[in-house]
Amino acid sequence: MNDPINKSVTVPLTAAEAFALFTDGIDKWWPGQTHSVSASQKKTPKKVHFDTHKDGKITELTEDGETHIWGKILAYDPGKYLAFTWFPGKTEDEATVVTVSFQQTETGTQCDLTHGGFDILGDLADAVSSSYLTGWDLVLGSYCTAAKQPALA
Repeated sequence: MNDPINKSVTVPLTAAEAFALFTDGIDKWWPGQTHSVSASQKKTPKKVHFDTHKDGKITELTEDGETHIWGKILAYDPGKYLAFTWFPGKTEDEATVVTVSFQQTETGTQCDLTHGGFDILGDLADAVSSSYLTGWDLVLGSYCTAAKQPALA
């Protein structure tokens, strides 16, 4: 299954709020206990960080003080669209590409995620893409849960 993965969720936030939660707020909702480099060592990341600009990075800081780069930001249009390479626990040469668009609706914001480029992984492409097929469900479920939490004053 090397086709791009497409996922869509709607959150009860404005497009600007949904975008900000996905990026700048990633440490509040990302399921690091199961989906991180630290998780492979049965640990939880100290922090997950998403730079809020093009050419920035998505990083994980471990409890031991190590930094792991998960991806690099290719496009960053607040409230509308972002794209980034994706290679947590791998090298940049093994990067796939994730895009997320944010579209305001009557009930909130529809967030459409596409993850593709698995062919770069050669013989592992099918297994990796299959794992992301269900992995993104859990990740986006965490995002939706965080989006429903009342904002702290």
